[in-house]
Amino acid sequence: MTNKWSDEPKGNLLVDCEWLANNIEDEDLRIFDCTTRLIPDPKLGYRIESAEDNWAAGHIMGSGYLNCQKDMCDTEHKYRFMLADPDVFAKSVGNLGIGDETRVVLYSTAELFWSTRAWWALYANGFNNAYVLNGGFQSWVSESREISTEPCRYKATKFTPNRRDNIILNREDVLSSLNRPDISRINALSPEQFQGTGGMVFGRPGHIPGSGNAPYAQLADMNSGILNDPETVKSILYNSGANPNNTVINYCGGGISATIAFFAQKLLGYEKIGLYDASMQEWGFDENLPIETEK
Repeated sequence: MTNKWSDEPKGNLLVDCEWLANNIEDEDLRIFDCTTRLIPDPKLGYRIESAEDNWAAGHIMGSGYLNCQKDMCDTEHKYRFMLADPDVFAKSVGNLGIGDETRVVLYSTAELFWSTRAWWALYANGFNNAYVLNGGFQSWVSESREISTEPCRYKATKFTPNRRDNIILNREDVLSSLNRPDISRINALSPEQFQGTGGMVFGRPGHIPGSGNAPYAQLADMNSGILNDPETVKSILYNSGANPNNTVINYCGGGISATIAFFAQKLLGYEKIGLYDASMQEWGFDENLPIETEK
């Protein structure tokens, strides 16, 4: 699979299987399957389950398992998948073997957004040597590359957090952005969820006022886990109102799928981008916050 993103400003952050195969023996390289399961639940909307059993059944040679919720997020927070405190985060990922002198390749066995969420969490903590494997485990298997069932645990190391607070946004940041033409708000959920006509609802149907819609399932192929080509992604982002000259606030239901939009913007050279971490799981349930629907 040719990396069509290699000519983009930060296209090197997206790697292919050939790149990984050529670098897999490097002593400083750490590889992680980041897949997490979201199971529909009538009371919670969905519940979170580890996919470590899938990793144990077969994974990319030399890769470990990273649980996006347990290893990177505040498990005591009222909202799910909220980024952990810097010191807690540093200890957790350091115990996984991710440190100041390592490089990291992240992949998933299903949707691309698990690897982009893990990438975003590392980037938000000042780590600049993380990469996403385009197509993830599916591409690795389709290219008949080596699969292992051997457990892999890297030696613990030191991770020094250098928090990028400007990309970790909260409700006050979003509220202050309303009616500002220099700030674009991008909802990465499905068109039906964006319009308030269908799909999982987070409290109230609809979206934050003035938002555009760049559905994550159009930015990447959900079956193959491959990010769509740059021209397609550019078109979707531009049509959604994600102006590269603006500050762009990305959000979704719980700060997961919107990381595909954030990551794509990073690849394209956007300089002022952020993620509303709590997203609609906070905004949608707060009756004091404005919301819009489109038919």
